[in-house]
Amino acid sequence: MLALFLAVMAAAWLIEAADDMETYQVHAAVAFIRHGERTPLLSSDPAVLTPLGAQQMFTLGENLRSRYMVDEANGPDGLGVQHIAGMSPYVLNNNQLLIQTLDTPYLVSSAQALMQGLYPPFSVNTTRDGPVANLAGFFANGSAIQYPMGGYQYPNVQTVSALDPQSIYLAGDKRCPMSQQDSTKYFTTEHFSDTKEAKQSFYQSLDVDWFHGDIEKEQLDYLYALEVADYLTYANVHDSNATARLSNDSTFNGVHDQIQYLADEQAWYVWGNTSTSSSDSDLRAMAGKTLAALVLGQFKKVVANQGNTSNGGSEALTLLFGEHEPFISLLSLVMADRTTPGFRSIPQFGSAMIFELYTNSANKSWPSDTDSLWVSLRYHNGSDYSGSLQSYDMFNRPRSQMNMPWPEFQDMFSRIMVTVLSDWCEQCSSGAFFCRALDDSTLTISLADANSNQRGTVSPTIAGVIGAVVSLVVAGLLFAAAMLLGGMRVHRVVQRGKTSRLRGFKGSAKLASDADLNLAKNGVAPAGIAGFAPAKKSGHERIGSWELRQKEFGGKAGAEEQSPRESLEGIEAAMGRKVEPVERV
Repeated sequence: MLALFLAVMAAAWLIEAADDMETYQVHAAVAFIRHGERTPLLSSDPAVLTPLGAQQMFTLGENLRSRYMVDEANGPDGLGVQHIAGMSPYVLNNNQLLIQTLDTPYLVSSAQALMQGLYPPFSVNTTRDGPVANLAGFFANGSAIQYPMGGYQYPNVQTVSALDPQSIYLAGDKRCPMSQQDSTKYFTTEHFSDTKEAKQSFYQSLDVDWFHGDIEKEQLDYLYALEVADYLTYANVHDSNATARLSNDSTFNGVHDQIQYLADEQAWYVWGNTSTSSSDSDLRAMAGKTLAALVLGQFKKVVANQGNTSNGGSEALTLLFGEHEPFISLLSLVMADRTTPGFRSIPQFGSAMIFELYTNSANKSWPSDTDSLWVSLRYHNGSDYSGSLQSYDMFNRPRSQMNMPWPEFQDMFSRIMVTVLSDWCEQCSSGAFFCRALDDSTLTISLADANSNQRGTVSPTIAGVIGAVVSLVVAGLLFAAAMLLGGMRVHRVVQRGKTSRLRGFKGSAKLASDADLNLAKNGVAPAGIAGFAPAKKSGHERIGSWELRQKEFGGKAGAEEQSPRESLEGIEAAMGRKVEPVERV
């Protein structure tokens, strides 16, 4: 009877939801997406997107396509159907989308894979007629040629590096020493010490062979809960030995779930848990504060443009790709975890946090009064495609009022966000290059504010840098001329000696930050990627999810990057001394 009752109630809820969706008109959406599955960050090789990860992104792209653009006969509808009025259904219009990611290879690859599902190849006839005829290139003699691979469509994926001020909106905790110090406080709490002691024997019972020498026996500890879970999750999918023992050996029954639970707990205390903060600053959640500014800024552009998303003034669909920290931080800041404790965890690969700007009307046209606009928070958890995109409440509102009127959404987000670059630099005490360029003569830079058209002027610092670069270029040209015309030659004396690969966790006490994964030497940038350049490969570079292990804890900005093993050892050293104030010039 209970099962029958629940089935009837579920059917009634679905019917009611379907009726509500008929008057739910989406005008714009902003999605923050966690990348697809990648190789472990502690592996000896740079992390890359796996084929499974690419499939996860492709499937998510297909489902977003069905929800926002076109409901094809054989297409998936795992996220429901709520088309954005005026969105180009077949031919990619880059003016309607903002696609942005950090320049980490597996993030860029994730964006590419998702876009292949969102806008698949589209082949048209070779006539000049029809609204999509411009997809074919015509020659003077009247013949035409298609794009490669049957009409492959090339999205404009914006990649931002650590030197780009825009990067703070995708990863506001990076290069932010004050945020990282606030996060590190968890490792000095009684809760951490008690958990570490209680779980010591559990971690030591793990089979070290599962980690292929990248993690040693003595490092199997709650201190490294995030790294252990990241590696073991990958091994459980791709290592037949680990899969067999975790699935069939009663000794390890439930071990993987426990490992993930402990990693989720640590991640929540490090980047979320803002409700217990002793102050209103919540610096540990800086990644959520800057992301909130970007979300609100995108919607403000749509509103200012009166819903026109085809003239280049605003975008109907914003796709942002990043790590798990912004997820945890922003969901904590909007108090979504109060009614949904499941948000106190690391999102699965391929998860998406989506904000939708909509009206409660069957009319697809833009409303005459912006007070008619509403904003909803929706969440897609990894591979869960249940036929709808569940809505969740924000700021502890009653479930009957989970969606927010646009004016109230603006007000609440303005209270939690950091939108001005100079404010971020000041609150973070950051030594980032673009922060050093700010001074009293520099105008306020508000990258995420749709109403601001100001741009930073060139400060004396920047002018000095430009002068220095010009001087170096001139000197280089003169030196090259001397070598070419004067017979000057340069050679170096190679000193032969023993090199160290930094085995174990033998790094120094200093924690470095801002490690970026780069393309391998002579790597070729993917097609269609703006601002993506190859760089020298480093064997143990890390980024994003685990930069807490590389944080700048009182050190200089721009220091040499360390290996993951060095950075892990740095935590132990940092825990043994007091947090000292950082003074920067």
